[in-house]
Amino acid sequence: MKRGNGFTLLELLVAIGIFALISAMAYGSLIRLMDDRVRLESEHDFWRSLSLTFTRLEEDFSQARERSIRDVIGFTQPAFRGQPTDTRAVAPPSVEFTRGGVLSFGDDRRIDLQRVAYRLIDGTLMRLTWPVLDLGPQTAPVETPILTHVEEFQVRFYAPAGAWLNVWPTDGIPDILPRGVEVKLKLTGRGEFTRVLLVNG
Repeated sequence: MKRGNGFTLLELLVAIGIFALISAMAYGSLIRLMDDRVRLESEHDFWRSLSLTFTRLEEDFSQARERSIRDVIGFTQPAFRGQPTDTRAVAPPSVEFTRGGVLSFGDDRRIDLQRVAYRLIDGTLMRLTWPVLDLGPQTAPVETPILTHVEEFQVRFYAPAGAWLNVWPTDGIPDILPRGVEVKLKLTGRGEFTRVLLVNG
């Protein structure tokens, strides 16, 4: 008996099975590729955010100026001050100082100065800026988030005499700028990152 030119049912089932197997392998490879891409983009975003954070800190510290301010009560505050991190809502920032080099379109050269601070709020490193140097009763800072998932934000200050201090200024040191600041960031699931940044460099 002469066989027809079509496929038998068995041949068709085998072909469908091979096609399904190849499709499953291709789909699995596609899923892994997409997962790898997501992880790669996540890593890229993390390192970019961390790099921009340290760049922002470095730029601010390098523009620090010896210009003290008056607080809302009228008391003089140092041009540069810092202390260990205190996460209470009413606590002062970890570091606060006057910086120059702020772009200004006015005629008064003094307005290129700005009061800047950094503090940790609910796991987010915030950059604070004030619209004026000498504060009034209604003066409030603008808070800008810089980095998230921050567990710890610690700063130390390098004195001109060559010692690291946890508080600036401190007894026996006049109201001048430190030579450098050590910044330590502990990030959730990422460990610690430490940089030493020059002040008014």
